Amino acid sequence: MIAMNLQREGFPAHFPKAPGPSGGASPFEALPEITLKKGQVIFREGSSSSQYIYLVTRGLVMISSFHDGKEVLEDYYQEGELFNIEILFGQNRRELTAEAMTQLSAIKKIPLSNFRWAIKTNPGLLEEVMSNLSCSLSRTQERLRRFALLSSTERVVNFLISHVQRSGKRVGLEWVVKPALTHQKMGLIAGTGRQTVTTVLNKLRRAGIVHFNRNYLIVRDLEALKKMSAFE
Repeated sequence: MIAMNLQREGFPAHFPKAPGPSGGASPFEALPEITLKKGQVIFREGSSSSQYIYLVTRGLVMISSFHDGKEVLEDYYQEGELFNIEILFGQNRRELTAEAMTQLSAIKKIPLSNFRWAIKTNPGLLEEVMSNLSCSLSRTQERLRRFALLSSTERVVNFLISHVQRSGKRVGLEWVVKPALTHQKMGLIAGTGRQTVTTVLNKLRRAGIVHFNRNYLIVRDLEALKKMSAFE
């Protein structure tokens, strides 16, 4: 029996909410917070995103691209995580779109030139950048592995496990994610369709493993969910 490595999906547990090595001020500290509505675009396909590096301060932000009219997830980021940092290394992918996945998500943004200066004056900041890149790459590799080895139902189950542990809060024996993602966004991350996500969630709700509505997702029995994540 093979079990997926669920820990590779998440960032280190103690990743700083405002990146800045010990003893050094965060370059984002004094910057204003920008509050976003669900679905609000931060930058769009075809526009230049090379001017800023972003920090998620609340909620979730998704990076996606379109191929033959189909939306493809590149990655998604939560509170305390940086995105668009590839531009530090000269990568300006104009096919990408960034949007808020949840209501009242929030970000801060810093001009690329200012962030480069911050790295020069506080070299330890580069370690945080490389940690972000490494973890983002690990998540991408894990999604590809799941797509190759798991059925669509198994991918939804594995997404739920990693998502609640990455974005949820433990309340007693339960895990709560609030606000909840739409079934469409869950399917995009899990590599399947909205209807499959709805079918799996309804089945898990009938079994008493999860409970959900438009505002939140509760995993009542994470261990039972983990048992479903293994496959022959």
